[in-house]
Amino acid sequence: MDHNQLPSGHQVLQQLRARAEKRQHLATQSVGDTMPPDAQRLVQEPQVHQIELEMQYEELLMTQATAEIAHHQYIDLYDFAPVGYFTLTAEGLIHQLNLQAAQLLGTVRQRLQDRRFALFVTVECRPGFQEFLGKTMGSDSRETCELELLREDGSRFFARLEGLAMLSAAGTKYCRLAVIDTTESRETIRALEASEARFRLLFEQSRDAILLIQNKHIIDCNEATVQLFNLPSKSELLGQHVSIFDPPTQPNGQSSVEVADVHLVEAMRRGWNRFEWLLIGPNGQEMWVEVSLTSFSLNGQSILHCIVRDITVQRGAREQLRREKEFSESLLDNSVDGIMAFDAQRRLTAWNKVMELNTRKMEAEVLGKDVFELFPHHREGPEGEAVCKVLAGERVTYYKLKLYGRLGHFESYFVPLLNTEGEVEGGLVLVRDVTERVRLAEEATQLKLRQQQEVHSAILTTQEEERKRIAEALHNGVGQLLYATKLNLENRTGGTFSREAALALLEEAIKATRTVSFELTPGILQDFGLKSALEEIIKRIPRSGLHVHLYMKGSFEELPQQLEVSVYRIVQELLNNIIKHAQAQEAFVHVVHEEGHVFISAEDDGVGFEPTQTNARHSGIGLTSIRNRVDLLAGTLSIDSRPDRGTIVSIELQVK
Repeated sequence: MDHNQLPSGHQVLQQLRARAEKRQHLATQSVGDTMPPDAQRLVQEPQVHQIELEMQYEELLMTQATAEIAHHQYIDLYDFAPVGYFTLTAEGLIHQLNLQAAQLLGTVRQRLQDRRFALFVTVECRPGFQEFLGKTMGSDSRETCELELLREDGSRFFARLEGLAMLSAAGTKYCRLAVIDTTESRETIRALEASEARFRLLFEQSRDAILLIQNKHIIDCNEATVQLFNLPSKSELLGQHVSIFDPPTQPNGQSSVEVADVHLVEAMRRGWNRFEWLLIGPNGQEMWVEVSLTSFSLNGQSILHCIVRDITVQRGAREQLRREKEFSESLLDNSVDGIMAFDAQRRLTAWNKVMELNTRKMEAEVLGKDVFELFPHHREGPEGEAVCKVLAGERVTYYKLKLYGRLGHFESYFVPLLNTEGEVEGGLVLVRDVTERVRLAEEATQLKLRQQQEVHSAILTTQEEERKRIAEALHNGVGQLLYATKLNLENRTGGTFSREAALALLEEAIKATRTVSFELTPGILQDFGLKSALEEIIKRIPRSGLHVHLYMKGSFEELPQQLEVSVYRIVQELLNNIIKHAQAQEAFVHVVHEEGHVFISAEDDGVGFEPTQTNARHSGIGLTSIRNRVDLLAGTLSIDSRPDRGTIVSIELQVK
């Protein structure tokens, strides 16, 4: 039977009284009124005695019931208590324990009876336990300590021990010991201590200035706050009003005190607030700070956690950025090119004055609109293709796009806009009016055509002059020698024929023919290359008139044939000019092939001339032919000459 279902002592007493009264009433009714008083007394006396015995028996039953209730209460309070209870002898043996005590030590009660409690105390804590047990047994007051205990399986836990010395009925002294597991609370306390230590460390070591404010006064601050305001110690701030470094007014002209009160009230209402604030440091210098306020309650009092960051540099940078943005907007508006930009969703984000002027669409009416909504007829054309390519990260240049819808020539440059991670976040379009440039290019093309015609005419003239010179050379040289040989042969009948004279004339004719042939197409150039051909030219120059030095560097075997012939003719013409016009005693010719270029330099110590007057006064010295060859090869020619100071001709040709 559950002890919770047993009747209370009062209920048992009431039941006994009811039964006794009932029985006494029955006994009174069983004796007639006719019986003599003595007989009635003799009959009623045993009945009353019986009732008294029955009531005593019932009182015993009530006492037993009360004892059972007390026993069950003892079981409730002892065996099922959430605290471990031990009864220890003076020697520290476990005499008695409850269920919770057995669970704390991780075994059953039967295994713990008569064992030393010290076996379940860690070796490090056993001296402390012995000291605690001795103090408890020798004292009439409650003793406490905290030790680390061992379970049966060897695992450890922390517990608080509360001991009280008691005397048994036999006069034996023993210890009533209560054991409470404090591992969780100890860990909680340790965690709180660690959290408080971390908070304190964070508070003290934070790079940001941190203040605690109560009733508008500073109650604590960290070292960073002291450094921020360049103070000797935090005592200079503690107890001060929060407006200690506030100027009378903020830049907007409002009172600092009034505006600060508004921010404080807002922080208390919302739980937090953030704003920028102008301070005046102890040195009188202005300082912009960002203030973050967080409201919390401690012991029923409202406290503000305040973080102050110096943003003077950042604010200056932001102001600089604002000015740069204004400059960029001004630059866009004053650009000669039409500029527009759009984001990844093709929404227009920029539209400058040139675009407004040429499209008749104002910035306010186009920003935020889709590019294809603004230019619907360009969706399927090259313009739409260019927008898609730009959003795919590709740079695109288109010519002759009709974004403006008016006559003219335009170039459109589509450039992707990337964020810091390299992702495309939009595109930029520059529309440049190149109508004037196209006109100038057409004029330049016409001029180049005229120049090419002049070069062609000069080449033809040169060719005709060369033919004339060759014809004169053949007529005056080979022709005369052959005619003299003919006359010598015709005089054979007259007896004056000389075989040796005829052979000599023929030999001279052969030499003249070879000279003309060499000037026309030098076979040595084709057979032995440029270096040998130029060396042969130098050998043919008479030493008595001019001493020529030739310097060649680089490999000339891989030069294109046309370029090889051109270099040969240019050097040949330069030497001819020096021989005919320079009146020089010594000349230096350099031919260098390196890094894809051929460099030709001819220097003499002759009479020189004024290069600016070449076309007018020196048209017959062969420079025109050299210029034509250099122009045809897309090379460069420069002449450095002064009268009586010699001449230096430098030519650079590109090997293609």
